[in-house]
Amino acid sequence: MKQLRFALLLAALCLFAGSPTGAWAQPAGKVVGSAPIEITSSRMEADGNLRRVKFIGQVIARQGEMTIHAEELVVHYESQGGRISTVEALRQVRIVKGDRIATGGRAVYDVAKAQVVLTGSPRVQQGANSIAGQEITFFLDSERSIVKGDSGSRVKAIFHSQEQP
Repeated sequence: MKQLRFALLLAALCLFAGSPTGAWAQPAGKVVGSAPIEITSSRMEADGNLRRVKFIGQVIARQGEMTIHAEELVVHYESQGGRISTVEALRQVRIVKGDRIATGGRAVYDVAKAQVVLTGSPRVQQGANSIAGQEITFFLDSERSIVKGDSGSRVKAIFHSQEQP
């Protein structure tokens, strides 16, 4: 259970790092703290043979000001030591922290690569500012991100200047 809690904390932290607006980035290695993580779902399935834990059905994971919504949350772990390898949020993914919202069909956090990839019509929005593309990758160690389009679509960013009084 401690491994699962840690995995979910990592997933929650990493899904908000390195945003296009820069305001979501967490310094490398910075942990939110000891706030409890609350996960609710219709069902949970743990499979030691496949080394995964699934939360299925209207999943809501909360820690502090951050909330992750998805139809499914899957935590994959390694056989040696039980370390978390990946965390996937699937279907109708919505991550909310204050006025910042990231949405998509799938978000995958790869622990070894220290990156999160958001796909399935991904969009990141903060207030009136937004960015969308085919794929949004957040590189957590370097506080940078890449938004890709494909041959049929282009990256779309809308940034509003902040007016000074």
